Amino acid sequence: MPVPGGAPDWTRFPPAALAYVPESQRDLIVPVFETRFHRTAWLLKGKGGAQIEVALDVGEVVSGERSQPICEIELELKAGQPDALFALALEWAGAFDCLPFDVSKAERGVRLAHGVESAPVKSVRLALDDGMSVEEGFEAIVQACLAQLQANLPGVLASDDIEYVHQARVALRRLRAALRLYRTVCVLPDDLLAGLRTLTAALGPARDWDVLCGETLPAIAPHHPDAAVWQRGMQALERHRIAVRAAMREALAGARPGAWLLALQRWLMQHGWRVQPSGHPAPEAQCVAQLAPLDAWARRALRRGHRVLVRGAREFGTLAPAQRHLLRIAIKRQRYAAEFFQTLFDGKRQVRYLAALRLAQDSLGRANDAHIASVLLSAAQVETGPMREFALGWLAATQAETANGACARRMRAFLELKPYW
Repeated sequence: MPVPGGAPDWTRFPPAALAYVPESQRDLIVPVFETRFHRTAWLLKGKGGAQIEVALDVGEVVSGERSQPICEIELELKAGQPDALFALALEWAGAFDCLPFDVSKAERGVRLAHGVESAPVKSVRLALDDGMSVEEGFEAIVQACLAQLQANLPGVLASDDIEYVHQARVALRRLRAALRLYRTVCVLPDDLLAGLRTLTAALGPARDWDVLCGETLPAIAPHHPDAAVWQRGMQALERHRIAVRAAMREALAGARPGAWLLALQRWLMQHGWRVQPSGHPAPEAQCVAQLAPLDAWARRALRRGHRVLVRGAREFGTLAPAQRHLLRIAIKRQRYAAEFFQTLFDGKRQVRYLAALRLAQDSLGRANDAHIASVLLSAAQVETGPMREFALGWLAATQAETANGACARRMRAFLELKPYW
């Protein structure tokens, strides 16, 4: 409601709300933020004769000396089927590079008033229960992955905080793990799968260079005998990292991530896995599996993944580097699966199992980071001076030590675990 002079008309509040605001404190309440924007609205005809109100809001949200721009399009269905919203949103997202955005103006205002900066968003624990079906679990898991990706995309495209790229990449990896986990009952269409691969490929090089320049090489720097030589080499690598990040943003723009997110959401809402690419219903056996209880299906899925890890852990000492890389990926997939289904189980054995997976993944990940760093340093057309050879030697020693020491210990510890499902 309008608040002339900044003093609310308390008689207009319901008693239940007033109970939270003691009368003695009401004169102390003042506006902490304002949204100032110009709205242009149209009523359009959409797919199937639907009526859609389109509102373009341009302006800013202001709190004291701080402000943020507002530039957003809101679509509201006035009549017709919800799919008409997706059809129009997809058309505009493809034409104007729009991104789905579900942070309200009020939430942005509250953040601004409290000085809370936007931050990268990590995955959250899912609330699955044993009363769900297999497809209900699938939908909840995919929605969680998409929410994490959507929350981080604006930062990937506009912020220099490298954690946005990291968390967006984690979201895509979790999504790919979920699709692989459900591959026999819920299959993603080829066009959406191709879009997923394109987004993953766009983020990969930038994340690799962020790890190299932000984590791997800084850990080696104190051991180099000439700090000035090292610094000159790092400056050259940092310039290359910035160029890789710019290329990532260009690749992302070409991939139309907003349109891809909307298309995948549309597929989820329509339960697209019940239909084959030919347009015919999915086979009866697949439909039965989709509607089966989630808890029993989750146990079987975890058991399958566990067998792969046990075999790899037993043979770890004889595995070639490429095979250890595949084992690391299998560990990551099993960890994601265990996290997806975490609320279906409880107990200390589950906690120990997840901790063992994280430790094993971290150990193999450090060896893999050293390998990727070596590849990047060797292949990059960057003049780094003598620091490159020093770093390559250090990385070779680190990779061998980690793989044969910490990784081997983690694999032996994993073999001692008892499954909790």
